[in-house]
Formats: sequence, C-alpha cells, structure tokens
Amino acid sequence: MKKVLLPAILLCNVSAFAQATLEGNLAGVPDGTRIYLSRLGGGNSDSAEIKGGKFVINSAAKEGDVWFLRAGRGQSAGSLLFYMEPGKLKVSSKSPKLDDATYSGPAYAADQNSLSKLGQTPLLAKLRELSKEMSATYKTDTVRFNAARKASESLEEERKALYEKWISEHTASPVSAYVLSMQLRYENMDQLDKALKSLKPAAKNNAVAKKLQHSVDASRATAIGKIAPEFTQNDTLGNPVALKDFRGKYVLIDFWASWCVPCRKENPAVVKAYQAYKDKNFTVLGVSLDRPGDKDKWIKAIHDDGLTWSHVSDLNWWDNAVSRQYDIRSIPANFLIGPDGKIIAKNLRGEALDKALEEVLK
Repeated sequence: MKKVLLPAILLCNVSAFAQATLEGNLAGVPDGTRIYLSRLGGGNSDSAEIKGGKFVINSAAKEGDVWFLRAGRGQSAGSLLFYMEPGKLKVSSKSPKLDDATYSGPAYAADQNSLSKLGQTPLLAKLRELSKEMSATYKTDTVRFNAARKASESLEEERKALYEKWISEHTASPVSAYVLSMQLRYENMDQLDKALKSLKPAAKNNAVAKKLQHSVDASRATAIGKIAPEFTQNDTLGNPVALKDFRGKYVLIDFWASWCVPCRKENPAVVKAYQAYKDKNFTVLGVSLDRPGDKDKWIKAIHDDGLTWSHVSDLNWWDNAVSRQYDIRSIPANFLIGPDGKIIAKNLRGEALDKALEEVLK
C-alpha cells in the first residue's frame, strides 16, 4: 500500500523568519509569465510578473530553507528546488526550463553552482531520461516501464556515491544538509547520523540539518523496546487526552488523517483488529494530521469509518505536535505500545496487525 509521503525537511519548526530577496534573470521566459516562489513545507508563497526576463520577489526565510521556484503553470513550466537563507540571492538561466540555473550573491551560492553542475553529469542526465521514460510508459507499456526502472535501479548506488563525494568535499557548506535531505534521504538513521557528524558546525546551523538531527534523535527515542514518548492532545470535544492514561493496556497509536486516502483504505483493518481484541486489554488512540479548520471533516471521517476509539488532534496538519515528536514523515503510521509503555512494534498493516495482536494477547 502506498503511503502519503513527505520529504524529511518539511517538518522544520525552528527559528524566526527574516527578509529574503530573490532576483531573477531568466532568458526565454515570456513577459507577463507569473513566477511563483514557495517555501517547501508551506507557510510562504509569493509571486511576481517577469518583465524583460527579470523579476524580484521579497519573501520570508528561516536560517536555512528549501524553496521551490516555478516559471508559469502546467507541465511546460520550468522549475527549481534550491536552498536559500535570509539575504539576497540571484538566479540566472538561459533556458525557460531553468535547467541551467546559476546562482550569485551569498557565499553558499558558489556551492549551489557546483551542485547544479553535478546535476549535468552523464550519470544524472541518464537517470533523468529514465525517469521520463517511466513516467511516459507506466500506464501504457509495462515492458518499457520495467526495463527503465531496472536500469534506473542499477545506477542508484553510483548516484548516491556521486552525492556522497560532493558532501565530503563541502563539509562546511549548508548546502550539504540540503543534499542529505533531498538527494540521499537515508532511511537508516545510523547512516544519517554518521553523515551529519561528518559535517562541520557551519553546515549544520540551519533548519534542514536541525530537522535531520531531530529525525535521528526521534528514531532512537521511538525504537522498539523504548518507552513511548509521552504526549497530551485534545480529543474531538476539546478534552485533553494523555498517552499515560492508557498505561496498563496494549494501545495502538495510529497516525492518520481524513484527507489521507491510504489511511482511509487501511482503516477497515484497524477496525477489524479493534473489534477482535477490544475486550482483551487492547485499544487504539488515533492521532489525526487534519488541517486547520477541518475539524468537521475529521469528525465526519471518524463516524463514516466507524472508528469507535479515542481520537486526538491539534489540527495543525504536518505540524501536528505529536507527529513532530515521533518524526512522522508518512501516513498511515502506527506504534504498538505494551501495558508497560514500551514500544513493541511499528507500522503494522492489515494481517500483520492482527498477527501481532494475536501473538501478544494470546
């Protein structure tokens, strides 16, 4: 089952915003084209109209953010994903696709130019072509799609090695944290921890690196055998509910949301498990990542799906305090907690949830 995924950097919640200015000189982009600048993870979105290939956008940035720039709308629009801090950064491109972008301004701009050149290497160019091939054939030609996927997977280790080498040559650059988050995305927290420790302090004093370190710390705090971190949030009636209230029971902490299609598809399996084991010292505590203002949708989903257990949320979407605490980067996600408060298992789906409960409650 597919999950709703979110890049690791999206859950940053550090430092105040400060003024950031992006100046652009984009050749080949028609006058009147709207240029859109948004901070990855939400919170800021600005735009400007291009005139004579030029534009200026003033926005707000943290001590280190990842931003998304898009020239126009639709599939033909050029786009960039890049690192920016408070201050002034200039971006230039000779192509309306923005695939030859260069940067100037602060010291880290030179590192971004180096990273952009890395993206033009034959290996990465080949991987982009394979990605396009997969996008074009995944619905129409299984043979071509599988061939492109296999070829792409065979190059993955080379791709990782290329970016790891770049980081090893830029250990003092904040852009290295961006590369770790967006290009390497280590799922193994020991590998991520080792990579972070290889960086110098100047490379880690930014929101991206701090979020990565939080992922390492949260992974260790929520490892199997650890006492589940305590939390309190309000239920649908506004009453506080604490995890410690469930001590003495087996409890499944279930992270979900009314808008999450994979979560809603998984809910029948959770309902089945709850009905089978609710009289055997088992319950569920739902933690919703619903959006601000969507309390009615949250409650409706609870009733529509028959989720007759305790539910809490602060209605802050991916900024939900409990999801940040547990470093939830995709949903559905869950943790099975024992009567002593220790984590027994994680991310149990369908029959796996039923089998785990049958084992511990036999």
